[in-house]
Amino acid sequence: MPKFATAQIREVIGWLGFILILGAYLAITLNMLVASSPWYHGLNLFGAVCMALTAKWKQAKPLFWLNVIWALIALGGLAVWLSKGWR
Repeated sequence: MPKFATAQIREVIGWLGFILILGAYLAITLNMLVASSPWYHGLNLFGAVCMALTAKWKQAKPLFWLNVIWALIALGGLAVWLSKGWR
């Protein structure tokens, strides 16, 4: 794969993470989702993973760790949802 394609793919992954996290927040704000929703946690999880990858590639340590923790919080939210029996 050419180097420019790799850079473009990495950029798209970063923007995807941005859209997922911002979309989750917007959905909560507009009452389209509730904070306990698996969709909310899933959007945050995948968005944070995308953002963490981008931060890693760009060697932005604070942003990387912020998104690792963000992803762990989302995983915790999904675990709580699963423990309640998929409601």
